[in-house]
Amino acid sequence: PSALLGFLLYHGQQDGGRYMPAKALNRRFFLLQAIMMLIDCITVAYISPILVSFGYSKLQIGQVMTLGALAATLARPLWGFLNDRFSCAKQVTLGGTAVGIACYFLLTWGGGQMGLTTIAVMGLYITVVCMMNFVDSWALRLINGGASLNYGATRAGGSLSYALGAAIFGMVVSRWGFRPGNVALWVLWILMCVVALSLPNPPPASHLDQKPVTLLQGFRTLRSNRVYWVMLAALFLCTLASGSMESFYSVLILSAGGTEQHVGFALFLQATSELPVMFGYSRLRSRLHLSAAPLMAVSMLCYALKALTLASAGSLNIILVAALFQALSFALFTPACVDFMLETVPGEYLAMGHLLFLAIGQGIGAVAGNALSGILSEYLGMAWMFRTVGFLALLASVLACCSAKMLKRRNFS
Repeated sequence: PSALLGFLLYHGQQDGGRYMPAKALNRRFFLLQAIMMLIDCITVAYISPILVSFGYSKLQIGQVMTLGALAATLARPLWGFLNDRFSCAKQVTLGGTAVGIACYFLLTWGGGQMGLTTIAVMGLYITVVCMMNFVDSWALRLINGGASLNYGATRAGGSLSYALGAAIFGMVVSRWGFRPGNVALWVLWILMCVVALSLPNPPPASHLDQKPVTLLQGFRTLRSNRVYWVMLAALFLCTLASGSMESFYSVLILSAGGTEQHVGFALFLQATSELPVMFGYSRLRSRLHLSAAPLMAVSMLCYALKALTLASAGSLNIILVAALFQALSFALFTPACVDFMLETVPGEYLAMGHLLFLAIGQGIGAVAGNALSGILSEYLGMAWMFRTVGFLALLASVLACCSAKMLKRRNFS
């Protein structure tokens, strides 16, 4: 392991700031996103069904997922610091993902013991969940450094692989259980090594003629950015809904008489619905002539509609069809969030701004959302839980509209 780590640390420090042709860069980043999302599908997407198979109650599931989200919130600043300080995106991605795969082994072979299960879930959130955001920050810094990277199109690679992986792995789980995923994950990690090591790291701070940033200095720079903080408040409220749906969507399917294969099909629908929006995001923005903020408001409104649909769903078919809201919620929000950072955050603090935005908005929001959804679903039922978080997502959409208006006034002033 130490020899491998030494090789990874050496490789890529030699290519900082040197970018390959645009087509090659986009193809390889497309593959990286595809592999990363497939790993996420096998590990994180099936945490709730695994906990259900262990016999955990809804309250226990909420508690375990809350601890996982809290761990991810605390870990994000460390991952961001490593990348900002050492420009080691590929090394962190590979190392963090390897540890996450080991945590999945602990989860599936731990026998359902509460202590081991909690450690494994927290480990998955610290690594695999954080790596998804970390790869976004990698792309953000490459774009700011001058790379011709189409984030929306490359992120579609993740949606495509997630769709196929969800459908296939759902059938595998129904027949053989969750443990076969361990072999598939290590094969995917080897493929990730081949792809990631061929990509450039972001340019070091010295290449950008800027001083190394710190969390404190980044916060000082961002604290007067009202547009940023209003949108951050909107993201926090929206994450209360999106985090609850992520944790309990598969539980709702199983409670409605579905199987792990139905869970896989629902995840397949979600991911395939993302593809047109991801691929067409740049063209959509150019035709509508909108900033990223209004698009984020629309995405939050769709999160609310999805939650309210799940709250009133009377059959398994309606629950499955609700997955299609993913097209205008997650698929629209993800590339719009990257553009929002580029539009509102100073270039020298892009990585730090993105880090704080996700750590507070999604990280702390997921902690609160998992705790809230676990309590509400246990004592009031999942229908009332989805109604409550759906209302919070509506408020988030209103706040996002306010942020968009503030940004428009600032640009014209």
